This record gives sequence, C-alpha cells and structure tokens, in this order.
Amino acid sequence: MSIFIFALKENLRQRLALLMILVFPLVLLFIPSMDGMLPMSFGLFGLLNLYCAFLMSRPIAEDRMRKVVVRIAASPVSHFYYLVSHLAAASLLLSIQCLVFIIASALFYGFSLVNYFVLFLLYCSYSVMGLSFALAWNTMFRSYNTSFALFSGVGSIMCLVSGLSFPLSLLPMTVQQSVRVLPTYWLAHGLAALGASSPSSLLLSLVILWTFTGIFLLLGSKRRL
Repeated sequence: MSIFIFALKENLRQRLALLMILVFPLVLLFIPSMDGMLPMSFGLFGLLNLYCAFLMSRPIAEDRMRKVVVRIAASPVSHFYYLVSHLAAASLLLSIQCLVFIIASALFYGFSLVNYFVLFLLYCSYSVMGLSFALAWNTMFRSYNTSFALFSGVGSIMCLVSGLSFPLSLLPMTVQQSVRVLPTYWLAHGLAALGASSPSSLLLSLVILWTFTGIFLLLGSKRRL
C-alpha cells in the first residue's frame, strides 16, 4: 500500500472527516446573509476549511509525536516522499470539500453570482495554506490534543478579526489594517475582490496565500527526531 493511499484512509477514518467534507459545507448555505454583500457562507467556509485542514494534519502530527519519523529515517522511504504523500492526500480531500461547497453554492445562489472557477482556485489556495499552517503549528506541541485545543481558540479569533466569520467592513479601520499580517485575512480580501470584480486585488490575495504556504511549509516540514 502506498503512503498516499494509507494517508487517505487514515484521514477518512477520523469520525468528523466525512461530515466536514460532505455535510457541513451544505449547512453553511442556510446561514442568513447581509444585503449587498457576498453570502456569509463564503467567509464561514474559510473557518470550516481551516479546521478541516487541521484535522487532515493529524496523521503527520501523531506520527511525529510517536517518533514514527525515526523509523522512517531508517527505512528506504525518504522523509520528503512521506511528507509529500501525506500532504497530497490531505490536499485532495480539502479540494473535494471545496468542490462540494462550490457546486452546492452555484446551485443554491445561482451560477451568475460570482466566477465559481476563480472562487474554487481561491479556496484551494487557502486550503493548502491552512494545511501548511497546521503543519507548522503542530511542531510546537508534544500532544495533538493540546495543539488542537489551543488552535480551536486561536483559529476562531483569527477568522473573526480577519473578516471570515464577521464582515470586515464593520470592524474599525485600525483593526482592518493590523489584521493584514494574518494569513486568514487574505481569503477575506480575495472574496471581497471577487465580489468587486477586481482582478489585481484577487491576484494579490493568491500570491500572498501561496507565500504564507511556502513559509509555513519551511517551518513545519523539517524532520524532528
């Protein structure tokens, strides 16, 4: 069995996995939205996706905490191949979650609301960033449960002040400017750019999301024995 298939099975074995991928995105569609703005579900999906990315990082985190990387280092399998296989499996599941939400949104809100292909690209970029962020975050803890408990609070606050679970335009201007250092802000910025049909701002969001992805991967992908 390849590591990729094994990683897929490990992720799908988690109780919440299928619910977060297939069911919870549909529930978001029924959350009321404010007039003149994109549906609130578009931003709240960012919160759901971030938590799902953290859930998908669990096999890697637990392998590291159980010192499985020590056995990998002594085997013919390289750490790079092991890590890429796990990340590819997690990214595939996150992409499926994004696709489920995109298709459901198009059917629920209408195909003319936004460019759904661009929205899918934005969500996928954010998903990979979220996965890499979870990878880096988990390196700071020796227990996945402790890591998840703290992430639950930090992630919720990040999404709140970034404008994903609360309209950014309603926050003070000083807050809007200061939260630009948060990676979650750039999904909200991208969604706003998509709603305003601003290609340059949307491209900026994508570039910064991938920049954060590279930084977090460098921090979280180092082998720790």
